[in-house]
Amino acid sequence: MDMIYYNPNGFGLELKRTELDIFVNGVLLGHSSQDYQITIPKKEQFIIPITMDIDMKNLIKNSLTTLFNKEVNVKVTGSIKIGKANVFVSFPVNYEGIHAVDFL
Repeated sequence: MDMIYYNPNGFGLELKRTELDIFVNGVLLGHSSQDYQITIPKKEQFIIPITMDIDMKNLIKNSLTTLFNKEVNVKVTGSIKIGKANVFVSFPVNYEGIHAVDFL
């Protein structure tokens, strides 16, 4: 899965690590823990490829709910490590939003 982000800052950064929990409609879908070396451009969108360990029981539960809804609530919590010039700092991630689901 790819996640698309936007860097509103007037300077670029480097993404080094992510530790994220992904929830769909309040149910834990999985955990992602990855080391990166991704350049984040200034004032541009960028893509982060995400791999995660999925809880299959919760995946089935989310699949059934998603089939009957056109929108899902996605929540991502955890931390990322970003920096510049080999100085990296961890920042919390706490995102929640409604996303359209289109299977066709």
